[in-house]
Amino acid sequence: MFARPLVYLMPAAAVALYAAVCLGLPVNLYLSLLLFGLFLLSAGLFVQHRQMFTVFCLLAAAAGALSGLAAFDRLVAAPCRALNGRNMVVTATVLEDATVYDDSQRAELLLDNDDRLPGTVRTLCYLPPTDTPLLAGDRIEVSLGFYIAGNTEGFDRAAYQAANGCFITSSYNKDEAGNPTRFALLDSRRNSLRFLPQRIARRCGESIRQALPPREAGLLCALLLGDKSTLSEADALSLRVAGLSHLIAVSGLHIGFLAGFCYLLLGRKWGAYLSIPLILLFVPVAGASPSVIRAAVMYLIPAAAFLLRKEANTLNSLCAALGALLLINPYSIASLSLQLSFSATLGLILFADRMQRRLTRPLAACAKPVKKLAALVVGALSCSVCAMLFTAPIVLTSFGHVSVLSVLSNLLVLPVTAVCFIGGLLLCVLAAAAIPMAAVLAAVLRPLLGYMLGVAGWVADLPFGQLHGTDGFSAAMMFVCFAALLLWLIAGKRVKWRIAAPCFGLAMAALIVSGAYYAQTHFSVTYLPCGNGQAILVSDSSRYVTLIDCAGDGGYRDAAAAVREWLLWHGYDRVDALVLTAVDKGHARDLPTLLEQVEVSEIWIPDGSKESKNNKELLTRVRAASPKIVAEKQQVLSSVVPITLFPVVEGKLGVLIDEQVLVLHSPTQKQLDAFWDSGERYAAAELVLSERNLSDAALLRRTLAATQAERIVIQAGYAGFMPSYEGVPVRSPYISGEIQQNYTKGASA
Repeated sequence: MFARPLVYLMPAAAVALYAAVCLGLPVNLYLSLLLFGLFLLSAGLFVQHRQMFTVFCLLAAAAGALSGLAAFDRLVAAPCRALNGRNMVVTATVLEDATVYDDSQRAELLLDNDDRLPGTVRTLCYLPPTDTPLLAGDRIEVSLGFYIAGNTEGFDRAAYQAANGCFITSSYNKDEAGNPTRFALLDSRRNSLRFLPQRIARRCGESIRQALPPREAGLLCALLLGDKSTLSEADALSLRVAGLSHLIAVSGLHIGFLAGFCYLLLGRKWGAYLSIPLILLFVPVAGASPSVIRAAVMYLIPAAAFLLRKEANTLNSLCAALGALLLINPYSIASLSLQLSFSATLGLILFADRMQRRLTRPLAACAKPVKKLAALVVGALSCSVCAMLFTAPIVLTSFGHVSVLSVLSNLLVLPVTAVCFIGGLLLCVLAAAAIPMAAVLAAVLRPLLGYMLGVAGWVADLPFGQLHGTDGFSAAMMFVCFAALLLWLIAGKRVKWRIAAPCFGLAMAALIVSGAYYAQTHFSVTYLPCGNGQAILVSDSSRYVTLIDCAGDGGYRDAAAAVREWLLWHGYDRVDALVLTAVDKGHARDLPTLLEQVEVSEIWIPDGSKESKNNKELLTRVRAASPKIVAEKQQVLSSVVPITLFPVVEGKLGVLIDEQVLVLHSPTQKQLDAFWDSGERYAAAELVLSERNLSDAALLRRTLAATQAERIVIQAGYAGFMPSYEGVPVRSPYISGEIQQNYTKGASA
């Protein structure tokens, strides 16, 4: 405790902040201050009793962290949130280069302090498009409306922005014609020293994009600067599925590459002198994310200790970095970037060296070249596995899936990544100096970057290796494997492996058999978040996939991209049957893109689909694919799960999935009412409607009575509906994100 106080105190403070910020533990400033004082006093009284002293110090650290959070909230966060609902004309400085969308641009603003504002206010703001995008340092005057970001698609935007220091969101006000009521570019301070990192990053990005083809340039910009704006969606998806997304999130790996290059260039001592200013510059250039700040602090402490001939403890440095970030902004404890970065580093510190020593011990008698080669491979393997120990549960619970193939992909690309990172830095320097060698270096980097993209694509296309949060058996198998690994690393020879190994083996075998049986007897229905569009996937262990509709909202929610990502994560290579409940933009807007990117075996459409100016292109594309016309009730023959299609009215279909899920979101209110008048009845436990179906209480009540539904899913719509209706729960992927429901095959029978 006395030798390394931060190692004890910071985890206690972090746990307390996590409970308050992420779990909603109520915090009172005066109560937490009182407890802080009592625990400090108690620690003083028990200073001679080591265990009691440690306990009270931990409690004091937790209470102190909560006091700091309450004070920070009162002085910084709450005044910003008090702007919620207000409209005003402000002058502000753009803090970062704007992200450009089709109808707006988004940037972080620092508002000028005046009598109307509570103090210094940073806001994430949506601004009108300009001829040239706004850049860091621009000064603007704009009429803004302030609001607190909502929770949509399972993503708490307010918490995410608070973790990054923005406690209020804003958007420019429009007049009736859709034009900004007040917006003007006043002047620019782009050339000031304050915005030098942004200018360097911008210049580096331009140099890379001029020297390399688009795909390779997008990867190098992401690898070097954390700028993913030019990385294609397909490549970004492949990197995520292959478990390589950490390469494009600047972190300790990149700091290590930079420091290692300095040591290789100038040796240990002078390399340390050179690396310190370079890293201090690199942090803001790379965006100053929690991961890169953590890595920088962790490097700078031991580097300074080395130059001063002092000892530095790695675990203590990690806790110091965590303390610095939480002191600046206690809400950053909710940042996934921070959680993943510190979790991965903790796994490396605690177990990587130990695992490498144990794996290389049997090679002690081998020749020296063999041992060196084995040490490189085993070192990369140990780092990848130990980083996964603590990050995999976070990734699984936060994103719903995790790649267990990341160990393989990291082994294949890490050596090349180091070369590309250093080569990218040199390329930017040579390009800035207009040295012809830049073109030669770009020619060397191009195949290496292509190799990284190729490995990511190859690993991502493998039809296995993904664990899903909805699959309890896979999660349990991961837990058993990690438990065995931790037991081996911590206890080692003290464990009776003759007993433990068969027990772990039996547990894995039981989980595999149980998982296989469950997969054979169940199927899943997945609702993808598509705004006011819809896309529903039906799948089971037979590898058949049926897609019902493919429509996004016409904005950034692209149903085709969402379907492709789902197929890639779940190891499917095609859609066996595509059912369009109506051939219009509301149900098939993204069909052309889907047909370009994904193999679709057959298409089913309703009889009587009429051509109009809004669906002419869609209908032409569908007819070119020789679709099957549904004029009466029939089953999708390519699906193992019984899927029944039936006309609701001319040009509109309903879908019944194994008599358990009934999809009725295509008909209008009048059409649905007329359908029930016809005497048709389809019962199912889950009823899928569009948001408009909730507006007519009498029709909704009639529909629930006719279907005997126990749950409602609003697949096509936004957030304007109630969480339940007369005791029947209502869910929507717009609110909760992707919804997957598992059903027993033939349970209704």
